[in-house]
Amino acid sequence: MAGLRFRHYLGRSDHPAMATLNTATRAANGMVEVTASETLDVDYAHLINCDLDRDFLAVEFEGDLVGYVRLFWVNRNDGSRAFESVAHLLPSLRRRGIGRAMLAWQIRRQAEIQASLPSDRATIAAAYPHGRDLGARVLLEGAGYRVVRRSCELVRPDLEAIPDRPLPDGFTVRPIDPTDDALIRRVWDAGVEAFGEHWGESADQASEDQFVRFRESPDTNPALWQVAFHGDEVAGHILNYLDPPEPDGSRTGWTEGIAVRKPFRRRGLARALLARSLRTVRDAGATRAALGVDSQNVNRALDLYESLGFRVIAEEFEYHRPMVGQETLR
Repeated sequence: MAGLRFRHYLGRSDHPAMATLNTATRAANGMVEVTASETLDVDYAHLINCDLDRDFLAVEFEGDLVGYVRLFWVNRNDGSRAFESVAHLLPSLRRRGIGRAMLAWQIRRQAEIQASLPSDRATIAAAYPHGRDLGARVLLEGAGYRVVRRSCELVRPDLEAIPDRPLPDGFTVRPIDPTDDALIRRVWDAGVEAFGEHWGESADQASEDQFVRFRESPDTNPALWQVAFHGDEVAGHILNYLDPPEPDGSRTGWTEGIAVRKPFRRRGLARALLARSLRTVRDAGATRAALGVDSQNVNRALDLYESLGFRVIAEEFEYHRPMVGQETLR
């Protein structure tokens, strides 16, 4: 294909184009999430088990970045080792063989990484196509991948008529000082504990480096958080943040990081925190609210969110392929 070029990662200079590409591919799937280059700056400074010199493939067309694949691996909480991929390709350039070439490179490189690691765990390759990207799903299924999990993005299209859901007895919500690193660390630790048994979680997520990544992220805005305490214990939280305003003046408030520790579940705490969060992002300038959820969450989180006015707007699939040895795409 004339004008097509594959190359390595060039560093932070790639991030603005990567952010634009991320946002465009999500918009094509009906999603509202906006990726900022500043977020990529922080994320790429704290990657886990990823050699950017070898585990990143960029795709250029006529000098513009139109796609990329990034690989990494994690030891999951179910005892497996997952060789994961993040992939984006501009929708207008799909169905021209570029995605097939990207996947072939991915499979070869994952096999090389697998061969360099101890064979002490069952291994899988994992990929995450958007629901409307039928071409990517067909490619993955042709290479032996199968759907194992579904997640979705939900939006509450307005922030009117927010229900009043009082905190359960014995709980209080306290403001979080953005300069209090010790308290912010306690809040983060509570979330790590709450998500510890969640599908696909990795012990690496609790590392000191990952806390630094969280602390430095432009999406970390303690002034918007809703953090519940039971006595002096952090019981649960929602770590709200805002996307930049859209050209039409609309703005998305993300009610994300929804976590309640085990001893405090089944009391209505998450529902109360979410109602408070909707008011918080509204008062901060949001015109709608959004969040992502594992559709198969055992705590029936999807039912909770829909009961508070959120509606599913897009899906993402988790595909797995068992890894045995050196394999190629046919």
